[in-house]
Amino acid sequence: MDRSPLKQFMDQPLAEVRLEQPARISSNDSVRAVVNKMQEGNLSCVLAMDGERVEGIFTERDVLSKCMNDGFDWDQPIGPSVLTREPRTIAANRSVAEAIATMQQRRYRSLPVVQDGHVVGLVRLGTLLGQLTEAYPDTVLNLPPRPHQVMEKPEGG
Repeated sequence: MDRSPLKQFMDQPLAEVRLEQPARISSNDSVRAVVNKMQEGNLSCVLAMDGERVEGIFTERDVLSKCMNDGFDWDQPIGPSVLTREPRTIAANRSVAEAIATMQQRRYRSLPVVQDGHVVGLVRLGTLLGQLTEAYPDTVLNLPPRPHQVMEKPEGG
């Protein structure tokens, strides 16, 4: 793969890529209501907001790790016990490469993007991969299964 298109994509500020608009909830909403909202909207995460400030994030992983024990109260407010408070965010002027590195290091699939203290969107690994494929379809779709493999002779007839 020619590295220049990939480098160009990776060096873009997040403000220039298509970000998803996050679903917003209140930390007073019940866990049941939030999980239903996630299910109905096919959402992998939601942001708990206090005005424009991010209070927390609730993800599919949180459902599995915090809510699946016996006797869990699904009608309790999401805030006190299951919301991940003050989640890591990334500034809109940071690059795609920095967002990917942060998500890789922290094992996140989504990361809130902020500008001047306000959430402007959500960056997701899957969405970035899709955008890369859309921007450079010939380059990405024609990658060999093992990119470092070198063929001794051309294939075909």
